[in-house]
Amino acid sequence: MTYYGAMVGNIFDMRLRMVHVAQDRGISEAARVFVTTRKTVRKWMGRYQEQGLDGLMDQSRAPQTCPHRIPEELEQQIVALRQRLPRWGQDRLVDDFSLPCSPKTVNRVLHAHGLIGKRRRRWQKRQDLREKKKLMKAFEKVQVDVKDLSDIDRYWPQMKQLGLPRYEFTARDMKTGGCFFAYGHEKSLINSVLFAGYLGQHLKKYGVKLSEVVFQTDNGSEFVGSVHMKAEKSVFTELIEDVFKAKHERIPPRHCTWNSDMEAFHGMVENDFYDVEDYRNHQQFLAKAYSYQLYFNYKRKNRRRDKMSPIDILRSEKHSPVKKRVLNLPPIILDHLIPNLEKGGYLVPAAVTHQKRACCDTPLLSPLDRGDSNTWPANAGCTSPLSKSLP
Repeated sequence: MTYYGAMVGNIFDMRLRMVHVAQDRGISEAARVFVTTRKTVRKWMGRYQEQGLDGLMDQSRAPQTCPHRIPEELEQQIVALRQRLPRWGQDRLVDDFSLPCSPKTVNRVLHAHGLIGKRRRRWQKRQDLREKKKLMKAFEKVQVDVKDLSDIDRYWPQMKQLGLPRYEFTARDMKTGGCFFAYGHEKSLINSVLFAGYLGQHLKKYGVKLSEVVFQTDNGSEFVGSVHMKAEKSVFTELIEDVFKAKHERIPPRHCTWNSDMEAFHGMVENDFYDVEDYRNHQQFLAKAYSYQLYFNYKRKNRRRDKMSPIDILRSEKHSPVKKRVLNLPPIILDHLIPNLEKGGYLVPAAVTHQKRACCDTPLLSPLDRGDSNTWPANAGCTSPLSKSLP
């Protein structure tokens, strides 16, 4: 058998016999017997003399150097960031930390260090509504939902120790992706009404025509009231439709994907904020929540929205009466507003301040609007890397 013919069989044994023939009878005779070149015989004789039997094994043909390889310091930085923020993908790491490499390079580094797990399978694919959303107007439809924070490992011990609120009341505009949220100790109808009142009057103040807005919710009792009176209007629906002249739309039961924008935000805020931050007291908790909201609405790019932030999408709307500051609404603890409710009317506080006001049409005043900068510092002691990107 010739040397090249043996490449499909036991090539190691062929090389060993060729070396032995060359040692006994010479290089030229070995090349003639095995029908190869003298250069090949010399190569394997040299490897055999230097490395023994290991030298006759196939060696890697990978290049010894890579001109495009990133520096070791950058690779270690990528690994450290991923370990610190395990839910952040390659694009987020490159964009938020201005890494001098491409997302594909970050993905290669993460794979090499075993920092990418298997992707979960989705048995039901959500309907792609991106093209329809592009045709919508800002604040044409707002999804509202409540997130239970007690199942977050990092947040739960702090919630118990500091008495932090358990529930996040959230609203998200489907067009821009802008989010607003407040907190409550109870998942109750009254807190949902307080949140809707706080949000609705803020939107009205900054140019949103509430009569053209659809507020979409699920069928939870915090929105539709008691299970025994779901055929009637709840106080939440009365506030939306009778006071704000907007529309309250309920999704079908067991159709959580209809609130997919809201579910996506709940996943992002858990990964980016609640799984990252620690708090010393209520004031710092609200300050960091406010910082994250500003970051999300003004800085965070969304790959599913052409890598645009909510403020970028809002600015792209020509001739829109909505003011850009509409995306700035400080989070509050809704339970603290209950003592300020007006008697005999809808469950809407006259104001966030302790001053008595006349009716529901009086705008809710946020601490930012009152000029109280000490109450809602946008970046008070925020240890997250997110705070570095705040406006």
